[in-house]
Amino acid sequence: MQPTLIAVIFFAVYLIVVLLRAAYGIFSDILQNRSTNKRVLAAEHAATQTLSRRLKQTYIDLSLSRRQIRWREVMVAKVVKESEDVRSFYLVDQEYEPLPAPLPGQHILLERPHQADFQGEFRCYSLSDDCTNGHWRISVKKNSENLQSVSRWLHDEIAVGDILKVRGPTGSFYLHPDANRNVVCVSAGIGISPMLPMLLESIRRPFGAIYCFAQFRDVAHMPFADSLLSLAAKFRQVSMNIWISRFPKGVRRSTHGMFFEGKFQASNLLSHTGAMDHSDYYLCGPEQWQDRIRTELIDAGVPSKSIRYELFHQTEKPPASTTDSVQHNVLFKKSDANAKFESSHPSLLVCAGKNKVSLESGCRTGACGSCAIKLLRGKVRYTREPQFDMQSNEILPCVCVPESDLVVDA
Repeated sequence: MQPTLIAVIFFAVYLIVVLLRAAYGIFSDILQNRSTNKRVLAAEHAATQTLSRRLKQTYIDLSLSRRQIRWREVMVAKVVKESEDVRSFYLVDQEYEPLPAPLPGQHILLERPHQADFQGEFRCYSLSDDCTNGHWRISVKKNSENLQSVSRWLHDEIAVGDILKVRGPTGSFYLHPDANRNVVCVSAGIGISPMLPMLLESIRRPFGAIYCFAQFRDVAHMPFADSLLSLAAKFRQVSMNIWISRFPKGVRRSTHGMFFEGKFQASNLLSHTGAMDHSDYYLCGPEQWQDRIRTELIDAGVPSKSIRYELFHQTEKPPASTTDSVQHNVLFKKSDANAKFESSHPSLLVCAGKNKVSLESGCRTGACGSCAIKLLRGKVRYTREPQFDMQSNEILPCVCVPESDLVVDA
């Protein structure tokens, strides 16, 4: 074969190889770009779907938290003993229609009517069951000290078939739809009540990790222990941490880290939950305990906006003294009653009661909003920061005192 022909053939082969490589490179780039585009589009679609679900849930939660609430009469359908001093009351509509769904963590206001033995009173009780059931459940710890307490009345006198007057559901303490954030439910004693619907709802939503820290006195005072253990067994994404102050003697500690002896501190929470910037903490328990845990979390670096808490506790202490010692006049316009606010009055709510002006109230801590009224003229000072989200012209008489003469729509 002539050298010239060989050279031509070699060059042709070389050219074909170069063209094939170029074509392969272009084809690979096209495929890679298509694959990359598909991944990008899939990621964008997933992000859009997540954002859409979150916005939708936020809208639902916001609409539910701001809905009009009214008084209604409900029937006691069942009473269950949950522990030595806690009973649950299952409430249903008298016509057996579904009751309005609460947000997980919200409460209702219950009225004990005036009777010969005691005055009419109002109390807030957290709803402790799944929000989607169509009925309401309140879980009430019996007050062993006050013989005229609403809790003793419920325990001792209320039975299946009785009718109760309630209002709600309401409250600014509820599970917020912050997708991909960790949910940390922290409770002591009967404070476990609002945590149960929060845990159930958090399992259904796209949250990050879910933690529950529950403090109990002893095994005889552990309401919903079976429910907590069932949740931990059924849903592996729930990290259950049950602390018992008086651990039963002769019983071996848990080897898988669910039961602990003693009382937990904020450091125990943080060692388990990790990323503080991606966690929301929900607290419910006695006031002093709650203040301590909250302070410890903030001191450890948890942003205060990431800590939400519920507090139902009557505080009837006079407000801290100020330089303003002038008595202020208060006109309760609807009641057509003039009153003098005395320095001994712990709140405007107490002043109203002393002057026979009836105002609804529940928690007396600025949490439930039951006492909210319109301020028509004047200025008030809050003795503690309200938890309830008020309208711009509203005040909470249970936690405020006048700083000037007032006219209120009550």
